[in-house]
Amino acid sequence: MKQIPRETIDEIRSRNDIADVIGSYLPLKNAGGRFKALCPFHKEKTPSFTISPDRQIYHCFGCDAGGDVIRFVQEYEKVDFMVALQMLADRAGMELNFEDGDGQRSNKRELFQIHAGVSLLYHRILLEHAEGEAGRAYLASRGLRPETVEAFRIGFAPDRFDALEKWAQQKKFSFELMEQAGLMIKSDKGKGYYDRFRKRLMFPILDEAGRTIGFSGRLIDPADHGGKYVNSPETPLFRKSRVLFGIDKARRAMADKRTAIVVEGQLDAIRCHEAGITNVVASQGTALTPDHARMVRRYADEVILVLDADAAGQKAALRSSEAFIAEELSVRVASLPAGEDPDSLILKQGPEALLACVKSAVSALDFLIDCSAHTENLETEAGLMRTARSVQGLIAQAPGAVQRDRLVQHAASRLGLSEAALRRDMARKSARPAPAQTPEEAPVAPVKHPDDEVALLQMIFFHPEEVFPVVADHLPMGHLSDPDCRVLMELLLDDPAEMMNNLPEDRPEVQRLAVRIQMADTKLRGTDVPPVRAAQDIVMGLWRQALTANRKGLSAAGRVEESGAITAQLQCLKKGWEHAVDFMVV
Repeated sequence: MKQIPRETIDEIRSRNDIADVIGSYLPLKNAGGRFKALCPFHKEKTPSFTISPDRQIYHCFGCDAGGDVIRFVQEYEKVDFMVALQMLADRAGMELNFEDGDGQRSNKRELFQIHAGVSLLYHRILLEHAEGEAGRAYLASRGLRPETVEAFRIGFAPDRFDALEKWAQQKKFSFELMEQAGLMIKSDKGKGYYDRFRKRLMFPILDEAGRTIGFSGRLIDPADHGGKYVNSPETPLFRKSRVLFGIDKARRAMADKRTAIVVEGQLDAIRCHEAGITNVVASQGTALTPDHARMVRRYADEVILVLDADAAGQKAALRSSEAFIAEELSVRVASLPAGEDPDSLILKQGPEALLACVKSAVSALDFLIDCSAHTENLETEAGLMRTARSVQGLIAQAPGAVQRDRLVQHAASRLGLSEAALRRDMARKSARPAPAQTPEEAPVAPVKHPDDEVALLQMIFFHPEEVFPVVADHLPMGHLSDPDCRVLMELLLDDPAEMMNNLPEDRPEVQRLAVRIQMADTKLRGTDVPPVRAAQDIVMGLWRQALTANRKGLSAAGRVEESGAITAQLQCLKKGWEHAVDFMVV
């Protein structure tokens, strides 16, 4: 399992000033020693999103979003921790070095370097070399603009077996590593290697962080033999089941619109982006998988499938619908005019024609019933039963009760059946278990933390010398009722200066709470009385809660003598700190 050393993560934070990073996304206004902006995570008219350059954190007083520079990139770009880390490393000009679980360096860094270099090489061959003339002529015939070719770094693999040999030797990459990258193949006739891609238009395939991880090569001469498309093989970087072409450019638009449009080919996706329809990804010509669905779900709530109108395209749409529905996504299917794909439709009629098809897309359930109506006679019992079984199979993919209930209602209405009959048939079949949510995928619900515990965290953060002994010597961590407050208190007692660097990456609410205690208004920190006195009052209150709960349990168990001892302690708490401090010992 790949790992990033803590020192590397800290350096990435230090080399990415939070105000500079957020300022590259949002217009900031100077507000004294801080900056303010309209929050990108909820709608507001008055700025409540605040950046603190001295603490290198952000916090929104409206929706409670908050964290450090890595958390901001995660939330804004809708990516996981590792992708955010890579994006910030790239921004700082750093190499993100991975280690395997046994402490050995992974060669992924070299594989990324190889793919980036070969992508640039193919691009230059297309634009500048005589060997790229066929590719330039083909792109001109397809009407792609130069800026589009540049944005997608389209290239050309020349008609040679050794185009990469000299490049690899110059860059000091072994042929064995080039083979591992999927770019060269070892000859089965003896020694030597040859290029996998030859005489093909080359489309670099990028991951969510914008790194090249593979290629798709397209034949452009109808007289040439071989498959129309050849993709990189499975490599440590490239997994077809986890790749969506264009995701690096589409994810922001997908997150803004909460809708993803999925097309079939690279040129379809490229044409859509060129036409200004930027929430579009392509499926790489393979079946869409649960991994694809989970990737889309990070950015969107709805998927619109725009696949070929032929029988194969219809089957692919139905298979893909099941994968997306299983991830609780709303799925619609757009029908294109016969013989058209998104690329040809936009070229002939403009982007408005494709957008009209997208707007009129029907639900996956309606699409299934409409397709079945062309092959089955729904007036007969046999035809209706076969269609109903297909419908039930689609509905069974939905793990959520609300989505499943709505699908049952609609299916019953379309098929002229009772909801009860559909539910009974589905109940007889084994239920599909709901997929487990990962911490990154789990919905974030607003969390209310106890005011006194949050206040105590603020006091120890801002007044450590005065408050630290009060808490460390007199407050058992078990007296804190809130688990997030407990984690943060332990970090503060260990080393307040290193709290932000030691926050658990898998506890986003702890990160938000850490930011909140630093960004809250000073009136919340107990400035009406000395910090020590305010902290003592809260510690006594927490003891009072714990003792009261304990006494209740002892009384219920008939342990009168022990219950009486706790009553005596509660009386001491009423008299004040000096009377209670002797028994309040950690």
